Amino acid sequence: MIRAIALVLGLALAGSAAAQERPYSPLPSPVSATCPGGLCQPEGLIEFFAAFSQRRPVTIVQFGDSHTAGGDITRSLLWRLQTRFQGAPIQLHAHGVVGATLVGMAGREHLFDDGEAGPDLIIIAYGTNEGFDELLDPRAYEALLRGQLERVRQTSPGTSILILGAPEAMRGDGGGRCAGDADQRWKAPEMLSVVRDVQHRVAASTGVAFWDWRGRMGGDCSAHALTQGDTPLMRGDHVHFTGTGGDWIGSLLAADIIAAYDRRRGGG
Repeated sequence: MIRAIALVLGLALAGSAAAQERPYSPLPSPVSATCPGGLCQPEGLIEFFAAFSQRRPVTIVQFGDSHTAGGDITRSLLWRLQTRFQGAPIQLHAHGVVGATLVGMAGREHLFDDGEAGPDLIIIAYGTNEGFDELLDPRAYEALLRGQLERVRQTSPGTSILILGAPEAMRGDGGGRCAGDADQRWKAPEMLSVVRDVQHRVAASTGVAFWDWRGRMGGDCSAHALTQGDTPLMRGDHVHFTGTGGDWIGSLLAADIIAAYDRRRGGG
């Protein structure tokens, strides 16, 4: 069943209950091979970083598919940002639809709901479902992505934009070569890398921040590797994260954003 959620999480999550829910425990922290520190074009977040020095609410709006709809990743990101920037009220409005593609964002009559106009950061988190579409036209997809970036800039000038590159994901219809996959069942769709390349290239040419989600998962075969162990970080479908995995990948995204902020603040 396709469903949409609009997740609004306020400063209350930074309280003791949230801290008890998300105790610190070390988990794998793969290094991105695409973007230093996991984040390309961090200068694209300048306006977002500046908002933390202003005495007003900081607003993030995220559009995406089931990874956004599940809520674990966005909750982890928000909680860690609130922990780092204590005293700066932060809200995250997440619009996630299971099975969605960027077409869903383009189809919204109004980009923002009431109370979301003029956010400090927009996160665009699509790509998985496009990557499983063998008939996807890369040129049409690129045109669509560029059009949505322009739409955001016209609708909300001064808002920072962050594209989350499509994560590693796999289908189980054979042809795999991953270690530990005895049946050689799991393989990433070829179109998924095409989608990711388009996202990376468009972000670079437009000055938009880009996060190497796949690299931060561990790159090739990471969607299989993360299903292994006593506490799997991905579900058996090799597409979706477990609750622990969502918290983990959200923590890496938050850490990369915070590290970019700290480098800029320190002049690095």
